[in-house]
Amino acid sequence: MALDLFDVENALLLARRLRNYVSWFKVGSQLFLRGGPKVVEEIRSLGAQVFLDLKFHDIPATVERAVRACVQMDVGYLTVHALGGRRMLTAASEAAAGSKTRILAVTVLTSLEEADLSEVGVSGSLSERVCALAALAGDCGIRGIVCSARELSSLREAGIRPEVVVTPGIRLTQREVDDQRRTVSPREAFALGATHIVVGRPVLEAEDPVNLVRNLLQGGSGLA
Repeated sequence: MALDLFDVENALLLARRLRNYVSWFKVGSQLFLRGGPKVVEEIRSLGAQVFLDLKFHDIPATVERAVRACVQMDVGYLTVHALGGRRMLTAASEAAAGSKTRILAVTVLTSLEEADLSEVGVSGSLSERVCALAALAGDCGIRGIVCSARELSSLREAGIRPEVVVTPGIRLTQREVDDQRRTVSPREAFALGATHIVVGRPVLEAEDPVNLVRNLLQGGSGLA
């Protein structure tokens, strides 16, 4: 469950309300900049795991130090951009080695389409880029990735099988206006091979988020 809120107290209140149904809460840059390590500590005090989604992308030494700082918070998952390259990914992997923190390599953001990649000089199809970045992450000792469920069949065909596959861009209904482009439903994501899904906006915008999450679980979505 993605706690993509500006208000720390509201985010923690929602986490408390959903804790009986959700074991993982995602803290992104928006909430972390407001609440810092304290918000991570508060969520962990509920007995929940924290997915710290800061998507580090910097020179290897900087990322290594940042990962070590996050490891001190005992977060369960931590994201880095696979586009940071082999040396950066290796530095992140080594910084988390032996800890409770697992690094997830973000492949291609679900907000991007092939035209967006071409515009910034990245050639090849979306599925080719996702496969290449996932393979690179694996070579660097990173066993988990973040990608759209739409590329999971391509990963399987390429023989790339990360231990953890997290898929964002989960939507319960189609939206006319959405910054996420490559979206799928929870059922589709798991059918395609996701191990975890990230659900944020549908729950945050719901009149009764607890009931919505309960219905998702009853529908077999496997929401963590």
